Amino acid sequence: MLHDRGACRGYSLIQILVSGYNTNMLHNALRVIFVLSLLLLAIFVPVVSSGYSELEQASTASSYIEVAEHYGSAARRIPWRADLYELAGHAYYHAKEYSLADAAYQKALQVNVLSAEGWVAWGDVNYLNADPQRASEVWAQALEQENPSDQLYSRLSQIYDENADYPKAAQYLQKYVAMHSDGASAHYRLGLLLTLSDPNKALSELNSASQLDPRLDSAVRTLGTALNLASLKDSTSERFVIIGRGLGLVEEWPLAHAAFEEAVKADGKNAEALAWLGEANQQIGSPEGGSVALDQALSLNPKSATVRGLRGLYFQRAGNFREALAEFQSAAKLEPDNPAWRVSMGEAHSKLGDLIRALEAYQSATTLVPDDASYWRLLAIFCAQNNVNIKDVGIPAAQKAVILAQEDTISFDVLGWLLLLDARHEEAERILLRALELDSQNASAYLHLGMVYLQEEDRTAAYDQLIKARDLGNVEAGVLLNQYFP
Repeated sequence: MLHDRGACRGYSLIQILVSGYNTNMLHNALRVIFVLSLLLLAIFVPVVSSGYSELEQASTASSYIEVAEHYGSAARRIPWRADLYELAGHAYYHAKEYSLADAAYQKALQVNVLSAEGWVAWGDVNYLNADPQRASEVWAQALEQENPSDQLYSRLSQIYDENADYPKAAQYLQKYVAMHSDGASAHYRLGLLLTLSDPNKALSELNSASQLDPRLDSAVRTLGTALNLASLKDSTSERFVIIGRGLGLVEEWPLAHAAFEEAVKADGKNAEALAWLGEANQQIGSPEGGSVALDQALSLNPKSATVRGLRGLYFQRAGNFREALAEFQSAAKLEPDNPAWRVSMGEAHSKLGDLIRALEAYQSATTLVPDDASYWRLLAIFCAQNNVNIKDVGIPAAQKAVILAQEDTISFDVLGWLLLLDARHEEAERILLRALELDSQNASAYLHLGMVYLQEEDRTAAYDQLIKARDLGNVEAGVLLNQYFP
């Protein structure tokens, strides 16, 4: 028993010693941790503080570059504000530093903070940096994320549209339109894309666009007429030719080119399809392709007025006015009742310096369609541009155009211009003011009104009108401003 009690006392002593040792160890460890914590705080607090200082400087920076740099610096110093990498990307975007923006968005992705809008912007900077392929890859990857931005659909549609993959472009734009039913331009573009694959759906989209924005009425009517006429044709090739011509009339030449290509695929012996393909090639910047197609068209059908007329346009653009005149004359013989060929002959005669025959050609066009204001207006413009027969032909022609189209601002402008050339300043001013009542954005009318005031030596009024014309894009107004108001 005594031995056991001694052993117990010994064991208790060991426990006490060990316990004391552990307590000392614990105290030492706590002391080390405390010291390390102080050291870490000494390092970390100034870093975080400097991060918030960078964030504050970003809010007052004077340029987007500085904003971006402050955001990037702050993001590196404040671990819980990784979202600042995306904000840096946005600032670089606005500064047009697209490569730096790309790197910032890449960093935001790496730390898993890239927002839906950030994905869109990331693709944008690649697109703006002339790398559409990379942009499309980014946007396609963005669609795989949770809750992607609906703006991705319009972006991808544009990419496929530019690459002439019109079915894919229409597919993405349909998704965008489904979410933005009040967007007139999106409905209009979708309608254009669908003209090649689904004319009925195209008409529906175009009409929706017109209802949302009346400024699209004219283009929609033109396209609607083309689609309706095409639906009456049994030949696939003829349908695509009519649709392509409608697209050309609204200056959608890349789409028109695709339509004419389909027309040729459907019938390789359709001379008019080939001729129109040649015209579209020129319009999209491929004159050599235009020449080849037009030559093929002529060999297939030399008695087609359309083929001859389009060949005439080709030679006219190339400055070969004698060949152009010959083609227009051939077209006029094949279609003697078509006033367009007479006007084209007049233009060619004018370029060759034969103003007498040019005038006769323009006048003959008006006799074919005496109730069409556009041909009277063209006759008047010819007189004004060449300063011939102003009083006895030009002014009466312009007056006839105004009578036939009383709400047409262009006709009033042309009449005002001719009255100006005839030094009838008071009448010219009244007519040009009427033109501007009909359309306050008529740059040409502002130009001619400014010229009226110059003739009357009212420099203040002239300056005001010429400024308006220049600001609306009239180049001649800028020239006059430099000449009279240096």
